Amino acid sequence: MKKFIIGILLGILSIVFLAGCSASVSEDDLKANDWTIEPYEEDVPNMIASFSDHVMTINVDVDSIESTATDEWEQMGEDFAKELASEMDFKLEYTLDDDQITLQDTDNEDESNIFDVSEEDDNITFTPIDDESDDDTETIVLESRDSEED
Repeated sequence: MKKFIIGILLGILSIVFLAGCSASVSEDDLKANDWTIEPYEEDVPNMIASFSDHVMTINVDVDSIESTATDEWEQMGEDFAKELASEMDFKLEYTLDDDQITLQDTDNEDESNIFDVSEEDDNITFTPIDDESDDDTETIVLESRDSEED
């Protein structure tokens, strides 16, 4: 019985030790790469996220948009739409605090979302925290663009 209790205590201590030693995501980790965000919905293009000091910029990945043009006029329209989309960017201010990130809309100060941040392999995952976040908010997986281009 004594060995069983000691074994359980050692197991709990090792779990606490391993959890305490896990690496958290830093600003340098976020700024190290440009990131691809693949949407959950079909027919929605990928997004490209990049980070600077406290600003997350999101652009449309026009290379991920498949052409559906059947003639040269439709192709010209698609090319024009891709050019417009490539010029659009969305800026969010972010605050990274331990294992949580807050994304704040720069145009609307009332709009913000809080996520738990974790690192899995070469990817970074933002998991929404359910208190007061939008129902539409989903888990965001940032995939390193450096590894995709190799």
